[in-house]
Amino acid sequence: MTRASAAVDLLMRVERAVTRASVFAACCLLAAAAAVGFYQVLTRFVLSEPATWSETAVRVLLIWMAYLGLCGAMRIGALVSVDVLHQACKGRARRILQAFITCATLALLAILVWFGTMLAYRVRYQVLAGLEVPVSWAYAAIPAGAAISILAVLAHYFDPRREELETAV
Repeated sequence: MTRASAAVDLLMRVERAVTRASVFAACCLLAAAAAVGFYQVLTRFVLSEPATWSETAVRVLLIWMAYLGLCGAMRIGALVSVDVLHQACKGRARRILQAFITCATLALLAILVWFGTMLAYRVRYQVLAGLEVPVSWAYAAIPAGAAISILAVLAHYFDPRREELETAV
């Protein structure tokens, strides 16, 4: 086994574990958001005493759910691409197109990591209304989800899984 294939194998094992944990966490966060949303409806309309924290909690849970679930979408190939162009390209041209799409996606994710980190740092002293936790906890979902998604994009490049409905092989 060459060093390059050993590195790719290690990347694939790490990515598989990270993506599995991230998608599981995203599913748990969706369930938690639904439960908190139900609690919000119950307190507001049944008890006529709305909870002050529930709306903000649902929003933060959904933000984290979306960014943690992003890596699952990236891993199965839900990348920004033009399907007609992808289907028209064959062989080497298709591989070049996939490399371009991968590089463009990695650039976008790197921008999200960089500016998301800067944003979370800037708002570290602000507090979420109702929850009394730093706003940076909510904004930290941006760089965290983007960083995890970088692994998934690289894994998809080396081991493509075209599981989208129209491009499934």
